[in-house]
Amino acid sequence: MVLKSQLTNHRIDLQGCSIFYQQSRLESSSIPILLLHGWGISSEPYTEVLKLLALSHTVIAPDLPSFARSNYSEVIPDYVSYGKILLSFLEVLDLQQFHVVGHSLGGGIAITLSTLVPEKVRSVILVDSTGIPAPSIPEMIPRRAIEMTVQMFLPRHKLKLVDIPLVFSYNLLFNAGNVIQGLLISIYEDISHLLPTIQAPCLLLWSEKDLTTPLKNAQEMAEIIPNSKLITVEEGLHEWILWYPEKFTSLLLDFICQLEQY
Repeated sequence: MVLKSQLTNHRIDLQGCSIFYQQSRLESSSIPILLLHGWGISSEPYTEVLKLLALSHTVIAPDLPSFARSNYSEVIPDYVSYGKILLSFLEVLDLQQFHVVGHSLGGGIAITLSTLVPEKVRSVILVDSTGIPAPSIPEMIPRRAIEMTVQMFLPRHKLKLVDIPLVFSYNLLFNAGNVIQGLLISIYEDISHLLPTIQAPCLLLWSEKDLTTPLKNAQEMAEIIPNSKLITVEEGLHEWILWYPEKFTSLLLDFICQLEQY
């Protein structure tokens, strides 16, 4: 399926920080979707997801502060710091309401953001999210090695052989501090105390085979978050959202469309 690109590139300069973001055309009839990418990469590998979402909604997808095209020189210590920088970004955009989608590290940030401005968050969609401490780094290394090996046999060769390695290498070369700190945040920072305070309807989308943020994390989150729903998929692993964008966007849009009917 060939999609005509509806995405344009933009940049907002904040104090000490420039945020690059991709955006589809503004649609007054729908609430915008804010997509926050996972650890170590940028919004670029999500382009096919963004194009599919842009067929029906305004989509805004920033590179997280200091990653890829978003310049920021300081080390970001925790989820709250990411959330506050993104709040400044959203204030410039003057979004009154938005759906926030967070994958992996972006999920932990989405949780935090939804508690900082609950009046603006229409829904929260967590995709194989961080936020509950994961296995230690020595335990995580073999798990990631297994996932990366298995993913070599999945479709979308350019994505796995070119797009992701290029942006990850760039971040590691020019942003090693936040690549490392982001990993530590993802594995060790516990924000489970925020989960009961999420006011917006919440959808958790998870791969049953995820070894990085295991399914038991999703089940624990679903038990704690009020008005939440957990949907699992058989496909893929921690990054299934990238390998199976049609499946992901179908589940996401079904959830959002049901909300917007009321």
